[in-house]
Amino acid sequence: MNTAGEGEVRLRKGTSLNERLVLAGIAIVVCLIALPGLAHLANDQWLGIAALFALLFGCLLLGAALFDRNVVWIVTSGEILIGEQRPFGKLHRRSIRDDELSGMRLRRSIGKSVEFTLIFETGSGDTLTSPPLPDVTQVQRTIVQIAQLLQLPAPELVENPLDAANAGIRLGKPVSSKRVRAYRALVALLACSLAIPLIFALWSGKLSTFGIAVGSFGAIMAFLLTRHLYRTSGCWIVRDGDLRIERLSLEGTIEVITVGGDDVVYIDVESGGRRGSHHVIAIRLHSGRKIRSPVLVGKDQTRAVQAEITRRLRLDRSGAG
Repeated sequence: MNTAGEGEVRLRKGTSLNERLVLAGIAIVVCLIALPGLAHLANDQWLGIAALFALLFGCLLLGAALFDRNVVWIVTSGEILIGEQRPFGKLHRRSIRDDELSGMRLRRSIGKSVEFTLIFETGSGDTLTSPPLPDVTQVQRTIVQIAQLLQLPAPELVENPLDAANAGIRLGKPVSSKRVRAYRALVALLACSLAIPLIFALWSGKLSTFGIAVGSFGAIMAFLLTRHLYRTSGCWIVRDGDLRIERLSLEGTIEVITVGGDDVVYIDVESGGRRGSHHVIAIRLHSGRKIRSPVLVGKDQTRAVQAEITRRLRLDRSGAG
């Protein structure tokens, strides 16, 4: 948890210097590529219009890299210290005493995998939204500590499947009978879509080399799609001493795998593939098999979940990746 001690909690929001430099570099490259295309605007060609939109997009990226603000909240006994600063601006400080606050509530952000913020209400009717809580596995502990520091009632808890206070932390959505039926229906639909054109071509005597190639390509894509669904469906339930994995099998049934700490060689964090912010937890077993968790958003959050899994499986942290 991102704290400086039991008497202080720090919450941060913003991008690091390295992240800003990467974003600014991408923006400059986009702008340089787009500039020559602007010459086509005089002739009303589509290339000029595309270049104009690309230039505007690059400028927006550059503005985000240069002017996005960093925010730090320091919650101490009796007050909240808020600092806001842009890369080339002055640091703006603000102090809010606990007697100015009338209450707080916990909010789970929409559109994120798991991210929590605190909403504070002041006596004047204003609301303040905190940066995200630093450790997704310690949300309950963090809000209790903040409530004690500010002498406020602890807010009502929001469902957090990753909180370390749970007997079992859950990654992903549980496999239900509805998902099994949907999976089987998808496989049947794909099979029919591939089989009917081939059967018709064979029956009419019009099956060509091109048709065979197209059918083979479709079969390969269908296999990859069903295998992708099989791998990404299901959930992990991490309890004290073991990991239970529930997911769809290739036959469309619910497959259950139980892994203990003695079965694990190492545990690490890998890219989720689709976006830079998506990550998965990868576990290598002594059998040589590697299993990957459902996708999580944010490397810091994924690292926090990795640390909690390491603790529950009683693994050596030095060898946990």
